[in-house]
Amino acid sequence: MDKEKKKSKKKLVILLCLLIPFVLVIGTLAGVFLPIIISYNKNAYQEVDIVERSDEYVMPEQDSQPAEWADVTLSDDEVGRDLTATLPNDINQGGNSGEKADDGRNASLANTPNAISVYGRTPIYKVAKKDPNIENILVIGTDTRYVTKERGRSDAMIIVSYNRKTGSIKMTSILRDSLVPIEGHGWNRINAAYSFDGVGLAINTVNEIFDLDIQRFVVVDFYAVTHFIDKVGGLNINLTKKEAEYLWNKTDGKGYQYHEGENFMNGDRCLEYMRIRKIDSDFYRSGRQRKVIELLANKIIKEKNIAEIYELTEFGFSLVKTNIPFGELSSVVGSVATKAAGRSISIDSQTVPYPDASVNKYYNGMAIKSFDIDDAARRINKFIYG
Repeated sequence: MDKEKKKSKKKLVILLCLLIPFVLVIGTLAGVFLPIIISYNKNAYQEVDIVERSDEYVMPEQDSQPAEWADVTLSDDEVGRDLTATLPNDINQGGNSGEKADDGRNASLANTPNAISVYGRTPIYKVAKKDPNIENILVIGTDTRYVTKERGRSDAMIIVSYNRKTGSIKMTSILRDSLVPIEGHGWNRINAAYSFDGVGLAINTVNEIFDLDIQRFVVVDFYAVTHFIDKVGGLNINLTKKEAEYLWNKTDGKGYQYHEGENFMNGDRCLEYMRIRKIDSDFYRSGRQRKVIELLANKIIKEKNIAEIYELTEFGFSLVKTNIPFGELSSVVGSVATKAAGRSISIDSQTVPYPDASVNKYYNGMAIKSFDIDDAARRINKFIYG
């Protein structure tokens, strides 16, 4: 009996993490617990058509740029900023971030009835699977503070790749300020694709430029992540001296005294940690996001009993939107549970564009990361498929 309980616990942990972008690789006992299935289908799952493309992909042309921008050298902490607040691509602006969010901190994509849909007019185009053993899922963390007013941008984009045969889990973070072609919208930061027209355009863009086969997604807004971390009971995170000083200065030391080394952090503090960029760059920022994912996964595995994991699973379903059918998810869960039994979850990760193959430039007034897309596609495919 104890052995069966341990197996059930492991499966619950893996499913839950798969569904929360910053809690990947946790779960539920596949296809057995009716309340969990009902909650999943009611709150998290939304069916969406994946269609055959009827026309040819049209690569947008880059706009010509002022000659004086050609030799501009930007530091990493300048990327993401714009030269003016009145650009035609105002989708990249912070918008009304200074206003009070009428949604409230408890609002999220899944539990707010009138939230803007994660879907746009662009469907997800069907792509042939490159390896039957590897499942790729695009995890999107949005930056919206107003889920009833705007879809927001994809502040975090992570390709989660699970290999059923080897049991390996890999994460590829795509930096939000990467300059890419977005069909029908010219060249822009990759985080604009989701804001322009939802998950369909975001997935199609990633598949097209990196030659991938993503068909499934999970979307969560960052404030929902804070609620989940609080539900888990917070995390102990080791901070560097620079990270501690930055967080201390950001809050003026009020309410919490950050220090170098291990710090207990609730959901709000973890969110501040995951969004640090000014002390280094987005390369490190994406690493912090993946670090929180692993800490969450392993805390749940090591510290939570089955009853607690049931509760966390149902709560997690109220915070996300996904097009992964429960039966399909259950299959992945069973495989991951078998491979991960008795071990902490280990995740290989990388960040794109690669640090050694990108430059910081201006494009249409936006400070962006420019990189060789074909080279990045080759390296991503090698990382995921071997």
